[in-house]
Amino acid sequence: MKQTLIVFFTLLMLNCQKAADKTEITEAVQKIENSEAKKDLTEEANLDCEGFFKKIVLSSNLTALKSYKDIFLRIEDISETKIVLEIYVKNTDSNSPTGTRITENTVAWLHFLPDEERLLDITSDPEDPIVLSFDKNILKSNNYRNICGLSEKKSQKESSVTANVNCKEIKGTMLQGEECIISGASLEKVYEEMVQKSLVRDAQFLVKKLPKIATTQKIDKNGIIDIKYKPGNNKIDIEMFYEGGITEIQLVKQGHNVKRKIVYNLD
Repeated sequence: MKQTLIVFFTLLMLNCQKAADKTEITEAVQKIENSEAKKDLTEEANLDCEGFFKKIVLSSNLTALKSYKDIFLRIEDISETKIVLEIYVKNTDSNSPTGTRITENTVAWLHFLPDEERLLDITSDPEDPIVLSFDKNILKSNNYRNICGLSEKKSQKESSVTANVNCKEIKGTMLQGEECIISGASLEKVYEEMVQKSLVRDAQFLVKKLPKIATTQKIDKNGIIDIKYKPGNNKIDIEMFYEGGITEIQLVKQGHNVKRKIVYNLD
């Protein structure tokens, strides 16, 4: 009987010790998690505009990140429509006659377009930039407009522009399409509705907002090779290059109206 009681109390003590250890471990984990959360909040509160865009760039597929371990970022120009970013590295020159000297070497130039929330690599060709991918969650977790001193993005109510549209069919050898005059509409609204309502084939591959600068978007899906955007003065030309033809889109502002021309060219 005594032996049974001894075994019982021994097991009871061990279970109590395990429960205490488990509680201590849980509390320790919670302390670490709380500490990390406070650290993240402190970092976000102290984040400046250059720090924000460095996070964006480090999350991107910028080629220069593969060649350099430590990169630095400088904002060269900032406006409501475009932010110019210089990416550079620092080199130490110990052979300098005046002693150790640190030099800077630019490795990339980027444009960030706030209205479209797109990051473009203009290093090789400013007229034909590369659209970079990056972690869009960084945009959601930071009010970069406030951080960088930009005005808040105005919310735009969805409005249809198709009520005042006059169209005519375009036909020819190996081509077809239509030309429409949309009354009382802006270039931006006509473009956005064309994309949202799929008024052109494969509209889902077009960028959501009207591009402000010339760019080429690589697709390689659905038979589309790439899409070229060529904005001009109150107009934009878009070419969708397929393996078997080209779709040409032209939007032109004409007074209070917009001309929308869509032509499907077949090989």
